[in-house]
Amino acid sequence: MEKIKKYLSATTGKISDYNLHFCENQAVDSVFGYYSTLAKRENIPFHALVSLPTDFSIDEINLCLVFSNLLENAIQASVKTDQARRKINVEVYPHHNHLLLIHVENTFDGKIQQENNVFQSSKRSGNGIGIESVRHITAKNGGACDFTYEDGIFSAKIMLRV
Repeated sequence: MEKIKKYLSATTGKISDYNLHFCENQAVDSVFGYYSTLAKRENIPFHALVSLPTDFSIDEINLCLVFSNLLENAIQASVKTDQARRKINVEVYPHHNHLLLIHVENTFDGKIQQENNVFQSSKRSGNGIGIESVRHITAKNGGACDFTYEDGIFSAKIMLRV
């Protein structure tokens, strides 16, 4: 029992250094907390400003899938980037009372490949799944998304109806 108490005390001490609270929505907050911890572990500066309305009509699971896919891709790309250039910036905020705007920006080194406007996977041969999933959820919601990459910066801009 003493060993367990020491372990929990040491672990709690480490966790308290992280800013793990990003918004009032518990599910989305958990997603951001998880990925901010991964980023910190990989020495990737992670800045997120997440302002979600208390009530919104977007399916919470789909919203968490969007964030998980975007943040997973951002971390994987940033890890492969020279450490001095690494960064992930996220802004999430309501616009007028019917839109939620999401902007995720991260560094990358190397090539981004697309075929017929579909991003190719960097983990295996063939189409990537993450961004296509984001596109599908966005379209199903009646929103829009745009993905650009230039000068070592990848940018995802998503608009969802709330």
